[in-house]
Amino acid sequence: MAGVVLPASIQPQLLRPLAYRILTRKFGLNIKSDGLAALASYIGATFGLNWRQNSETTIFLEQFAAIWREQGRGLFVDEINVQQVISEIKEREKAEQSQIREKSHHSARKNNLEAFLKKSKSPGTEAEAQVLSQGSIASNSPNVLEEGSPLNSDSESSAGDHPITGYTNVGSELDWTDYFKVISTFKQQKFTYDHVKRHYVYVPQTTESHKNLLTMAKLKLPNVESQVSLFTTRYHIVKDKVLRNENFQNNDIFNPMSSVVEMGKQLGDTENSALNSATYMKITQIKNLLGHDGKNFLLLGLLDRNSKGNWSLEDPSGTIELDIQQAIPTKGTYYVPGCIVLVEGIYFTYNNTFVVSSITHPPGEKRDVTLEAIGNLDLLGAFNPSNENYTARLDDDLKIRMHYLEQELSDHKFVLLGGDIFLDETSTMDGLKKTFDKLNRDPPVAIVFNGSFVSVPVHPSLTSKNVSATVSYKNNFDELATLLSNYENLINDTHMIFIPGPNDPWSSMVGLGTTTLWPQKEIPSSFVQKMNRICRKIHWGSNPLRIAYLSQEIVLTRDDLANRFKRYNIIFPAMEEEKYMENVELQEQYSRNPDVSVGQLIALKNNLPVHVLESRKLVKTLLDQQHLSPFSSRIRPTIWDLDFTLQLSPLPSSIMLCDSSAPAFDVTYNGCKTINPGRFIHKRMAKYVEFYPATKAVVEEEIPF
Repeated sequence: MAGVVLPASIQPQLLRPLAYRILTRKFGLNIKSDGLAALASYIGATFGLNWRQNSETTIFLEQFAAIWREQGRGLFVDEINVQQVISEIKEREKAEQSQIREKSHHSARKNNLEAFLKKSKSPGTEAEAQVLSQGSIASNSPNVLEEGSPLNSDSESSAGDHPITGYTNVGSELDWTDYFKVISTFKQQKFTYDHVKRHYVYVPQTTESHKNLLTMAKLKLPNVESQVSLFTTRYHIVKDKVLRNENFQNNDIFNPMSSVVEMGKQLGDTENSALNSATYMKITQIKNLLGHDGKNFLLLGLLDRNSKGNWSLEDPSGTIELDIQQAIPTKGTYYVPGCIVLVEGIYFTYNNTFVVSSITHPPGEKRDVTLEAIGNLDLLGAFNPSNENYTARLDDDLKIRMHYLEQELSDHKFVLLGGDIFLDETSTMDGLKKTFDKLNRDPPVAIVFNGSFVSVPVHPSLTSKNVSATVSYKNNFDELATLLSNYENLINDTHMIFIPGPNDPWSSMVGLGTTTLWPQKEIPSSFVQKMNRICRKIHWGSNPLRIAYLSQEIVLTRDDLANRFKRYNIIFPAMEEEKYMENVELQEQYSRNPDVSVGQLIALKNNLPVHVLESRKLVKTLLDQQHLSPFSSRIRPTIWDLDFTLQLSPLPSSIMLCDSSAPAFDVTYNGCKTINPGRFIHKRMAKYVEFYPATKAVVEEEIPF
């Protein structure tokens, strides 16, 4: 708009005829009174007294309705969504103005160059100067590519190699701090999965959903419905992911790499052709096995032990006992009680047993594929929180702009300190001092401190000596605050994120350092008052924790998964026999060539170090299960109504998994970067990892002290 507009106060009923004609009759939207009032307030402030005669009012309402329909905000125009759409319109206007300024800038350069050439050229070089002018103008006008002019193949490749100028400038207008959020597990908005309609449904956190409170202790207890739907929800999310896989697109049909297929390859052509029709199978519900004795099936279900102590598979339709004596599992993954697996085998009516021939994890799925399947929902509420009337979605244009902003902020880094930062040990404080000395020279965006923060679990006791355990715990953080006060850059510019471990209160009061309920609440504020006074940007996070950084979703968790996977990994007799034969072969090779050690023979066979294979095994199991705790409730109990916060569907952009029981690793699987810094103190070395979100580069650092 040109000129200065005098704001006016418009009564909502005066705007109703125009809004009804455009929004209701043309676009089929129903206007609520609060939404109409919000529109009247904005139109009066923007278009002034002449809003009736101004054609831009009609253009604005049509643009408003088009964006509303584009983002799928529903039929009812309410105040909250009106304000969000208006904000979106303002952002788009800023983008257009930025492109106009860029074009005018190049136009000014063009005019100045032409004037200079006309002024400086001689009569004898007029033609040469004209050619030079045209060439210079073309070389200094990159916006020619943005006008939609025809391009040859070379122009297309060069345009793909360099970001579009308009988007780059738009990204620079965004403030990255507005899109940096630390989201606690206990404050994350809740979505439930409707397996019938195959979409997520927002669940408002009202007071009615928290009726189960103990009056005296004020403890929030989950309801029974949460426990009942715990497995069913997880099962249907995994099943729908499996059915989206390209191998299952032909009417849920899949050709598993099983012993039956291998048997078909060994048979003759005539018999093999007859087997091919039988090896192509579909996922069958357990209840449909009855009456099909001796036939081959592919099942999907939860692997666990039944009341007899035997292995069983469970899906929402029923349970069946498994015989895994001849089962051949897919290598490179763990199989633990509580994981969801694909099982192929033969059903026998006698004893109602399913003899397993092969077993594998569900196929993985990349983040973009899952987001597209669920309608690009903003499950975290990082950009816009959802409510009862509106479900927030990820805007593609905004994601592109934030992606370009990420590339501009290539110097941004996250520092992930190793686990078990025992503040009650002198060596830990010495290592922290050396680390802070280095980081203070180039402050990162965030420093992640991984617990436990005390070597002995904080626990209650009746003796006078152990009553002061909480006081000692508080003093440890006071000493850390005193140390941090010497580093002005860190305490003023860097986000300090603390994730508790098993020895930290209050879960340590019950578990005494062992496995307790998950997720784990943040460290109580009564222990960290001095830290809050010293540090400007401090976050006491839950375990796990999520960070929204521009277009990326980062999951932070502290858990010793490697030890738990190894402890509860299922032993398959067929694989044990294979390992025995491999050991016999190694002994024979060693007896023939005693100069070569057994370790060298194993290394020559595997070609990869053991810690690399173990890290890949852990990451693949975790991401294929798409859950931070793929264990049964007996192994790893979870809070029933918070299990949705442990889901990894869709996969995050990165997972910062601090596992002190495993060596440091950096593994990328299905586009998800998984980082483990290991332990913080190891042999008088302070270890941490630097993560650059723009490029997803990881740098391991060690500082001697």
